[in-house]
Amino acid sequence: MAVTFPAGETVTVVRAGLIGDDYGNEARDWATAATTPYDGCAVAQGAKGGGTETLTGDRNAVVSDLMVFMPSGADVTAADRLEVRGRSYEVTGEPFDWVNPFTATAFGTVVYCNRVEG
Repeated sequence: MAVTFPAGETVTVVRAGLIGDDYGNEARDWATAATTPYDGCAVAQGAKGGGTETLTGDRNAVVSDLMVFMPSGADVTAADRLEVRGRSYEVTGEPFDWVNPFTATAFGTVVYCNRVEG
């Protein structure tokens, strides 16, 4: 039995292919990325929360961490981005399926992501 979030929101997985540059390096081609929307997702503040982090003497960055609960088996990888509430977030770490060890209830795929601005 999979758990659904009837009042959940739509989160879009953004997946970019690799392209080569003039120096033989590969990079993600976000301009031509494929998108896959998932309805019924739950979005919560991540374990680190968010805040301001000083990176250099003259630069502050705002870091936002999220946990996104997607439907079980959602096709999302550590190389993807998520579009949440109109903002783009980098997936951090491998997404994993969250299953209750007592009832075997599949609660969905958990994805940690973050956004750094500044």
